[in-house]
Amino acid sequence: MTIVKSSENHPLYQELVSITGQDRVNDNQVILSSYSQDASHLEAERPGIVVMPNSVEEVQEIVSLCTRTKTPIIPAGGRNGICGACLPRVPNVVLLDLVNMDKVIKIDDDVMTVTVEAGLRWAELIHRLDDRGFKLGFRGPYGGNAGTVGGSVSINSIGYAASKYGPSTEGVVSLEVVLANGEVIRTGTGWNPDAQLFGRYSAFNDLTGIFLGDHGTLGVKTKVTLKIYPKAEHFTYGDFGFKTLTEATDFMLEAQKYGFTEELILLADRQSTETFFPGLLNKHKEIHAFISAIVQETDLQLANRKMEILREMSERYGAKDIGNFAAQMHWSEMFNLVQPLYNNGFWLNTCHLRPINRIPELMERLWTIFKKYKLLDNDIKWIASCLGADRAYATGWITIFVPTKDKMEMALKAWNEMLDEVLDTGACPYWSGLLWEDRVVRKVDKNFIDTYWKIKKALDPDNIFAPEVFKGGN
Repeated sequence: MTIVKSSENHPLYQELVSITGQDRVNDNQVILSSYSQDASHLEAERPGIVVMPNSVEEVQEIVSLCTRTKTPIIPAGGRNGICGACLPRVPNVVLLDLVNMDKVIKIDDDVMTVTVEAGLRWAELIHRLDDRGFKLGFRGPYGGNAGTVGGSVSINSIGYAASKYGPSTEGVVSLEVVLANGEVIRTGTGWNPDAQLFGRYSAFNDLTGIFLGDHGTLGVKTKVTLKIYPKAEHFTYGDFGFKTLTEATDFMLEAQKYGFTEELILLADRQSTETFFPGLLNKHKEIHAFISAIVQETDLQLANRKMEILREMSERYGAKDIGNFAAQMHWSEMFNLVQPLYNNGFWLNTCHLRPINRIPELMERLWTIFKKYKLLDNDIKWIASCLGADRAYATGWITIFVPTKDKMEMALKAWNEMLDEVLDTGACPYWSGLLWEDRVVRKVDKNFIDTYWKIKKALDPDNIFAPEVFKGGN
């Protein structure tokens, strides 16, 4: 951070330096500009200053300083998100960059948990566990080379292995959180200082869940304890083509109910498959929708049998066996498949959750929008993809790629119509941020949002954590 020298103009500059040292504080406009963006097209305020703590004690001091001076503060991880969750809504914010807090604190094989600092990147955690003979359940967002554990659980992130283990938050056992008064709370069995961090629900109501998906509005997560599992060496892969999206989603729903797969991924039409895997379906003209399945087991015979069952199941829905290229590439290139997609241009996303059986209904509406705006004629490609999650629902990642800025105005019109259709067909976005917040706040039940604000007021009476979030846009 010290390559570009600080301007030293922020009113808290000297006090922050006294906490962390000069090399981990910066308010130069070049640095601040980079911290005003995530991986999306969304725009927000620049922070007033950036500080990189190395410990929970430093976080406590920084938060206490911000509370005393009534200065807004926003915690951030790798800023790899695409919803604008960590972007400032108000001027002069202290942005708390947690990526220096990246230690594995403890792998506890007695109770099958791992405790890590919140700034640890998913890719690093996976490698560290693999060396010890363990795996995670949920394995991080698709940008897990940069995405952090704390960032993911703060915005309900979904990605690798969610088909079997659910979203990022489902694997959380306990949190360490710094509150607005500078004090620390440990959730789950962490309420007992003599207990291991082995369970989330214990003796009291579930305080862990209060801070999951809070977008950094209720406290700063400094440690996260996750479930771990025995390492599984054996994989089987399958790709299945379907003549109709309805047949594909019928298969997807039945397969997802059995919970055989680490991942079950749907590409909803030929254009989506062509954008992701150019040429894959050239010899399969009859195929409209495409599903990849990944099975991971400790026993090879069991892995093979599960894939056999999936193939037999797919045949009942008229599937054609396409081999295993796409499934194997998707898994073996973990965290590396996202970057090439940026070659298609700017991303406009409609990330959300929905029952699997409502995917065709949405796509019928979206295909109408694609045709209305003649997206392909304007070199605007799309990927309509869904990932099975938990038992019987899926993410919907319908993304359009805008090749040049001159086509952004038209693309934004199409995108905004897509967002409306997503909500009108019964979806629930799993994150909010600037991407979804205006629509979510307009639709949310009043008693629900009022209860949230009562909790916010109790934990953060001066509203220093991520002010304006969950109020609706900027």
